[in-house]
Amino acid sequence: MQVTVTEAARRAQITGAATEVIARDGYPRASYARIVEHAGLSSTRLISYHFRDKNDLVMAVLIAAIGAVDERMTARLDGVTDRVEMLRGYIESQVGLLRSHPDEVLAIREIAQNLPDLAPVLEDFRVGRLARQLTQGQREGVFAPFDVRVMARTIASGIDGADSEDYGRELADLFVRACVG
Repeated sequence: MQVTVTEAARRAQITGAATEVIARDGYPRASYARIVEHAGLSSTRLISYHFRDKNDLVMAVLIAAIGAVDERMTARLDGVTDRVEMLRGYIESQVGLLRSHPDEVLAIREIAQNLPDLAPVLEDFRVGRLARQLTQGQREGVFAPFDVRVMARTIASGIDGADSEDYGRELADLFVRACVG
């Protein structure tokens, strides 16, 4: 089934509103009624028309939010081949996302905390890419030996607590020193 431009715009409007409601109010309180009110829609039927159910809507939110995060990450790391600079770029980019895309980051976290079936997928999103970079850095002899999963989770936890770009730079410096040895 082909989606018209108007339908795609309405889906994007609903997805955007759902992202903001989940980020602001939390996943458990993200009802169709709140999303409709936030989006300025006339009825919850508009959501039902464009999405099979709440799970379908939540998947659309995740796809859009992860897409926005991944797009920024890809842009930040474009052309970077040095493993140390990749690590630095990853950390600084993730911290930057807390300012540039706060709703997307919060919505992803809310969904991860409230939908345990998605936990493995979201855990891979949270630390998988980083763990793969760290593993490759170890194979290339750039990074010291350490448990990659522990380091990736520790870096992710450090990013979760970030509150400024300065914090991000300091965090990147700290983990570069820890990984290079």
